[in-house]
Amino acid sequence: MPDRSVVLTLLLATTVLAQNTSEGGPRILRPADKAALPAGPLTIIARGTGPLLLDGKRVAGKVLNGSIVFAEVTPQGGMHELSFAGQKLRFFVGPGAPADFRPYRPHPPAGAACETCHVVREGAWEFRGAGSGCFGCHDQKKFPVGHTHNAEVLSECGLCHDPHGSAEKFHLKMARETACKQCHG
Repeated sequence: MPDRSVVLTLLLATTVLAQNTSEGGPRILRPADKAALPAGPLTIIARGTGPLLLDGKRVAGKVLNGSIVFAEVTPQGGMHELSFAGQKLRFFVGPGAPADFRPYRPHPPAGAACETCHVVREGAWEFRGAGSGCFGCHDQKKFPVGHTHNAEVLSECGLCHDPHGSAEKFHLKMARETACKQCHG
């Protein structure tokens, strides 16, 4: 019989990836749906091909390595819709966001380039942290303080956390209550 930690890891990976069906396909990586953002410049990042539309108008952006769209915009205050490759999300800029919109927390911190975490290998973007993963920047000794799983069980931080930012605390892909229930009912 397989080790319980292996079973838990596989179960978590399967359920979280099923929840995030667009994980490997085209998707808007930044900002998150229902994000409340301060006024000022906004970095939009999307993976895939196709036009990037903000409130129905095409946004000019750089295409990096044929698959990553990177755009800088400064939207006016209020509600906005961003669409890309069939995916749509809404975000709010400035004060007075609807109650179900949460403050957006970008990750990595401002000033970090894509190459901080990624490298292009054989024409495709890959996570740079082979072996060290997120612990290239984050202190592995502090990991057990905020997690009920040890680093060996959950070596794939991206199963629960969004490495590009989130409107949830701790950069979670979904509310903590929902995330934990994926495996713990």
